[in-house]
Amino acid sequence: MIVRWMAVGFVIWIAIAVAFRFVGELGFQAGPGGVSWLFMTLPIGLLILTYLVLKLMKVAPTDRAEAASIMAVPGLLVGIYEINSFHIVFPNLDASLQPEFSALMFASYAAVIIAGIVSSRLEGNV
Repeated sequence: MIVRWMAVGFVIWIAIAVAFRFVGELGFQAGPGGVSWLFMTLPIGLLILTYLVLKLMKVAPTDRAEAASIMAVPGLLVGIYEINSFHIVFPNLDASLQPEFSALMFASYAAVIIAGIVSSRLEGNV
């Protein structure tokens, strides 16, 4: 189970990194509009995506929190590289956005973990 969820996590977090690399400048811009909208939408989107993945793969409610936590681990590993090499990985983004990007990624990791915990608690009590 661990290997499967690590693989799912790597696919999700690499897809997010690729999206930021190639089209990140469209929505992640310095100023009042870009960063705040992503802080409101990306974690919620990942919460919903995590819940759907757990449901579609028919994970037992008792295992969902563990599966979601394991899905977040590859993001932490990918995120370390992205944050340390921000200007190399994301030449299309303003270098001053590095702190906001870091905070956004950690909010997204938390959303994935919370999705697993909430979904296991909601359906575990039914």
